[in-house]
Amino acid sequence: MTSRSGHVFLLEIGTEEIPARMIERALEDLAKGLFAELGAARLLPDSGFTPSGNIELFGTPRRLAVRARDLLARQPDAVEEITGPPGGAAYDAAGKPTQAAAGFARAQGVAVLDLERMATPKGQCVGVRRKASGLKAQDILARRIPALVASLTFPKMMRWGTGEHRFVRPIHWVVALFDQTVVDLTLCGVRSGKRTLGHRLAGAKWITISDPSRYLEVLRDHLAMADIGARRSAIQAQLQKAATAAGARIAAPPGAPPGTEGDAGLLQEVTHTVEWPCVIAGEFDAAFLDLPKEILVTALRHHQKSFALEDAPGRLLNRFLAVADTQEDRKGAIRRGNEWVLRARLADARFFWEEDRKTALAEHAAALARVTFHEKLGSYAHKIGRMLRLAGAIVPAFERSGQRVDGVAAQEAVRLCKADLTTQMVKEFPELEGIVGGLYARAGALPGRTAAAIYDHYLPRGVDDALPATPEAAVVSLADRLDTQAGIFLLGIVPTGSRDPYGLRRSVLGTCRILIERQVRVSNAGLIDQALGGYRDAAIAGTVPPAEAKASLLEFYRGRLQHLGETASARPDSMRAALAASMDDPYDLMLRMQAIDALRSEPGFATLALAHKRIKNILKERQVPAHDPALLQEEAERALDRALERAVPLIEAAQVRLDHPAALREIARLGPDLDRFFAGVMVMAEDPRLRDNRLGLLQAIAGLFLRVADFSEIAVEAEPAAGAARPRAAAPRPGEAGR
Repeated sequence: MTSRSGHVFLLEIGTEEIPARMIERALEDLAKGLFAELGAARLLPDSGFTPSGNIELFGTPRRLAVRARDLLARQPDAVEEITGPPGGAAYDAAGKPTQAAAGFARAQGVAVLDLERMATPKGQCVGVRRKASGLKAQDILARRIPALVASLTFPKMMRWGTGEHRFVRPIHWVVALFDQTVVDLTLCGVRSGKRTLGHRLAGAKWITISDPSRYLEVLRDHLAMADIGARRSAIQAQLQKAATAAGARIAAPPGAPPGTEGDAGLLQEVTHTVEWPCVIAGEFDAAFLDLPKEILVTALRHHQKSFALEDAPGRLLNRFLAVADTQEDRKGAIRRGNEWVLRARLADARFFWEEDRKTALAEHAAALARVTFHEKLGSYAHKIGRMLRLAGAIVPAFERSGQRVDGVAAQEAVRLCKADLTTQMVKEFPELEGIVGGLYARAGALPGRTAAAIYDHYLPRGVDDALPATPEAAVVSLADRLDTQAGIFLLGIVPTGSRDPYGLRRSVLGTCRILIERQVRVSNAGLIDQALGGYRDAAIAGTVPPAEAKASLLEFYRGRLQHLGETASARPDSMRAALAASMDDPYDLMLRMQAIDALRSEPGFATLALAHKRIKNILKERQVPAHDPALLQEEAERALDRALERAVPLIEAAQVRLDHPAALREIARLGPDLDRFFAGVMVMAEDPRLRDNRLGLLQAIAGLFLRVADFSEIAVEAEPAAGAARPRAAAPRPGEAGR
């Protein structure tokens, strides 16, 4: 990044090795905090400064660094207003200064005549204005940065010294520069300067950073690649070169969506474990290839942070690639060390695989009574019982949606899906939960659909992950997720901000994705009722009322559905309009949202949205009886009633076949009759029977709109020209509430 004309601030915190998983979050928090401090300190230019464009983040296992460009050298001068007593207390009836005014003036070092009358939110008072000279940036940063760094939090913190210092790891050096000037500050007892350290291979030689703009270049000269993106790219290039040389490709991790190339998660992790990457190729005994691929790949990833290699058809090879923090492995010592450790770990994996299979999966499942699901929600055996009832309610929804489910296989998969939690393999490799159970089910000659359902039931694990491949697996996944969601919300634990210890955001997103992408028609509220009902007989302390838990969970679903709509590139107001009508059937919701987006450019759509807004404004949350066609007097209202009677069955039929565009077009056909109604009918008639009947007709029209969407949520650019449908020019607008 090239500085336009402003000044540069560099902060580097040198530490002992930081765990890889903590680095990026720490840097993000540091950048956010720095941006806030710079703004509060008035050191940002008037325009053009953005966190993403002007604040750079750098990091290695031994350092966290941030560089901000285009800063002001000092604060702009400001006028400070100091208020004193109210005007009534500062001057008497004759307008002469009182003792209160004189005392305030003395305290401020000014003459009474220099006091000014000032308007404040509490009324008029007297005060003084002083010009405050802006402070130098380095002086402000020296005061603010220590507090910012102290505010950073990590999953695990360390204390050192006599316990007074606290950070992710002990701090050994601090670089703090504003241009070429040291910002004099102290972090955890370490005073700032210009000196840093490069890679350990370069020796314990102090390096001087004279110019923050050359920070990366200076470190690179000493074998420390602090640019995270550049380091990741270098590793990726080395991996690709080594894989090609071996005639292979990098295997995807277990559970990755079909067609996934490489291992992005492992690449991200190893990027944060090295300062100067070097890819090293190794081998293991080909005899281990008789183990399932998922176990071998996981052992390589888990124990050695190494990349597994496979051939073009996807068969695993007895080769791997490791990333070392060195220039080269000339004598092969690092390669041999990795191979030696891996041999022992693969031997352990073989032992677990053989030992676990000596016990039938059903016997492993019997031990779930001794495994706690949640301290307040019982064991996994209790959870399985609830899941079985939920699965029984979910299967019919799949079959009504045209998807045949093997109910026996689904029920058996539910009984056995958590059995692998009691196996040695899962205790060693927790990330293989479900997958191992599916492998053991397959090895134990259980029916293929049962094994597949066990294998896939944790899917999708992430936002972009693959869905369960079979309807049975989808049923088990839904039952599992819904039970957990209901239990946690019954405990009153609602994710807030970044806190989501039970992964409920992923869980609910996964539930919605399964229902939407598998096109399952089902009442979401009904499923939640079923899930909450599973806890009805459990004596759970500290729960919230089921109705409150349901309302809270449904609102949480609303947020996730909104997110999915945005991910699908829906216009925000289209999604809000569809959600406001109903969100009970997620698949139907997405279809309605898509229909709104597709038709909003058609003629008459804006008029339709404005008509619905007008109807809502007239009704103003009123609840009136259904209208009586016999009480309709004027031709315009009778014509609207006839149009409504014609439209209802057509719209209902369109919605039964999920043809929401057709339903919307039928609603739009009401437009001319609505225009004539508003132009010629006084809704708020003096006769209460006529008024309520006309409001009832509008209420029926509004209900017809709400079958698809709340059009009042749609943003429209302009109202139709006034007067086009209003022949009574001198009269109040017919239909307006209160007129």
